[in-house]
Amino acid sequence: MRMEHYSVLNLPFDATPAEIRAAYFDAVRKYHPDAQNGENDGARFIEIQQAYETLVDDKQRAAYDRSLPESAREASPTQVGVRYSRSTIHRSDEPQLIYALLDLSCTKKIDPTDLPSAHICVILDRSSSMRGERLDMVRANLVRLIRKLKSSDVLSVVTFSDRAEVLVQPVTLSDPARVESLIMGISAGGATEIFQGLELGFEVFKRYAGRSNFLKHLILITDGHTYGDEERCYEIAERAAVEGISIHALGIGHEWNDGFLDRLASLSGGNSVYISTAEDLVQFIEQNLHSLSINYARKSELILDLPEHVTLNYAFRFHPNVSPLEVNFPIQLGPLEYGRNTSVILEFKINRLSSIEPEQTIANGKVYFEIPSKTIPIERQFVEIRRPVRNTWVKEKTPTAIFTAISRLSLYRLQEKIRKEAVAGDIESSSLHLKYLASRFMEQGNQDLARTALMEADHLQKHQRFSDEGLKDIKYGTRSLFLLPDPELKKP
Repeated sequence: MRMEHYSVLNLPFDATPAEIRAAYFDAVRKYHPDAQNGENDGARFIEIQQAYETLVDDKQRAAYDRSLPESAREASPTQVGVRYSRSTIHRSDEPQLIYALLDLSCTKKIDPTDLPSAHICVILDRSSSMRGERLDMVRANLVRLIRKLKSSDVLSVVTFSDRAEVLVQPVTLSDPARVESLIMGISAGGATEIFQGLELGFEVFKRYAGRSNFLKHLILITDGHTYGDEERCYEIAERAAVEGISIHALGIGHEWNDGFLDRLASLSGGNSVYISTAEDLVQFIEQNLHSLSINYARKSELILDLPEHVTLNYAFRFHPNVSPLEVNFPIQLGPLEYGRNTSVILEFKINRLSSIEPEQTIANGKVYFEIPSKTIPIERQFVEIRRPVRNTWVKEKTPTAIFTAISRLSLYRLQEKIRKEAVAGDIESSSLHLKYLASRFMEQGNQDLARTALMEADHLQKHQRFSDEGLKDIKYGTRSLFLLPDPELKKP
């Protein structure tokens, strides 16, 4: 079936002439027959030419637009709001920081009949270390997942150790008992090679590409390290992001590499989750199913154009789930849900500001949304981050929402610094900062986290290293502070 012209070029309905030209040249580079990327490149190239010739001509585009269904021509219900840590910036030869809080929202009311179905691919580590309680816990919760999926949803399961196999081919759950039986028959054995499972899981999605309008979630469950194949795993995550597949990485116990799973998930707009108890896994499944039931856009991504003197230091998503984000454009922001903002805080460093202009652009950019249920699945909103300029610095109160986000982010970044100091051998500084972190937890009434930080400081001084369990308790406990109720953080 012939693709719709805007979709051929991966464009929103309100694409500008410049966007149309840029999309055309990108598509030509990718699908020109000489590139030999695939057997259907010739047919796709013809579609690209036809789409471009139609959309680049004002009269032809207007006539084509009139032929589209009314729903395709409706204004986008997506919005992007920006809040700032300061009302102004100042001229200075010294660096200055400013924070911008992006609020992505969907103003459209949820229509249960318009919700897309989901394809969930579970990639399960069945290496020897998963034997016993861990595998029992996972199997029981996968059965729970099966029983709660819609009849139109698709499930696939890949298991891996030092090799991978497809245990459950993509299937709608008309016969859940058969799938449950296969899952309950999973046994543990072998080493952990995560790339083997990821690569096969990604191929499962590609082979099921005929259902590309599905929400696509890849859930990786592991309890161990992978060795030597990290970069290849990251490449899979980047390819998954392009295909609209979000990776959610679940680490069971405390032996797994949290930095690796963090980056793997972040590259695709997903998140990593620390599973220390069976209740944690139950909670993840419940939250994931709820997210699928209110999903508007299966992915959103941010592209920014920065002046030479401005640097984006850090990006962190704190709603509806919590994750540091890879500062590489496009930044994968994750799905957008009906009735719930996606909120991201950005830290910009202005290295020098001498302009005489009354306002300064910090960044210009776009947020792209992919809505699989729509005729034209791409929507786009422009983002302009700029502030008035003063000659001198003026003290002012930081808005409550930004202040709360920055305060919680500072604790998270402090634990990152503590880890780096210990790795570098600076045990004294790392221990002192842990004790300071414990005092901050105490101030906020987080007695358990404070106790964990103090115990970890003692362990560090005695053994010259962290305990794996304590590190993860502090890291993911600090992240969980963003989930504490704060109405100001959720206001657009």
